[in-house]
Amino acid sequence: MDHRKRPREEDLSATPEKRVSAVPQQDSDFMLWDVEETCEYLRRQGLGEWTGSFRGHRITGVGLRYLTETHLQEMGIGPLGDRLVILHSIRKLWQIAVEPSKVFNDPIHGHIEIHPLLIKIIDTPQFQRLRNLKQLGGAYYVFPGASHNRFEHSLGVGHLAGRLLQALNERQPELLISRRDILCVQIAGLCHDLGHGPFSHLFDGMFIPKARPGFKWKHETASLAMFDYLVKDNALEPVMKEHGLVLPDDLIFIKEQIAGPLDSIHSPDGGWQYEGRPEEKSFLYEIVANKRNGIDVDKWDYFARDCHQLGIQNNFDYRRFLKFARVCKVDGNKHICTRDKVQ
Repeated sequence: MDHRKRPREEDLSATPEKRVSAVPQQDSDFMLWDVEETCEYLRRQGLGEWTGSFRGHRITGVGLRYLTETHLQEMGIGPLGDRLVILHSIRKLWQIAVEPSKVFNDPIHGHIEIHPLLIKIIDTPQFQRLRNLKQLGGAYYVFPGASHNRFEHSLGVGHLAGRLLQALNERQPELLISRRDILCVQIAGLCHDLGHGPFSHLFDGMFIPKARPGFKWKHETASLAMFDYLVKDNALEPVMKEHGLVLPDDLIFIKEQIAGPLDSIHSPDGGWQYEGRPEEKSFLYEIVANKRNGIDVDKWDYFARDCHQLGIQNNFDYRRFLKFARVCKVDGNKHICTRDKVQ
């Protein structure tokens, strides 16, 4: 009898787990590249033979966003196949979908893809806690269908934040939206409700005032504290860096969105008050929490989700808004706008 150890046979009945290796995303700041850094990226993509053309035409990272197949032909890059490969490699710089994602089947948004960095956040105990918090608090005792929780709402907000920003990115490349921007806005949408207590707003509006009179409680403030704890307790900073985030700047940007917009985006001396992103990207602060006109992805999700669970009609179609959304300059600042007929 052969007593040598045999390799353990794989359990074919088990659902295979998708293995996603976190590959450092070195190219998330491509818009800051000079000519030589652009050429270095081409070399990493196996396109080093064409660096001379890019160097001769002084193509920087910002210029990559505007390159077309015609431009490449005018630069002397002859074979059509090479031009298509170059365009494919360049577009990977701002398309977040190039990384393997997990798919969730959501009753409101259908099959949604979740980025691997977001999966790391979702799998933490701090985020999983949201599975036990009723979205509509005590309304569940009146509407038996209102059994949904903050967990699925948060997934929906993160998904819609990505959809809106990617729609703007495809429609207006001049906005120079980066993969970092998209990830940070999605994380903010995902984590905006981390600080909710039992029964959600009932905890803020009734329990805390009675249990601790005079104590000011806002779930947004608690969300900031919980987000900091989530990142530290689960050692997520190295993982964030592997996926291209720049710390601490991007952590500051995420928390600025969770906390909601400032009463005034400019200081008394006219300076820009936010730290996470410069003034030319002011529109990014209107996606998760929009105090300018109230139209944000948080409401898009809970309008659709709450109406679905309550069994009542929802008259707002965010898909139409996505089609018409544009970033326009209004009174010197960039805002997310839409056609007046999209009401």
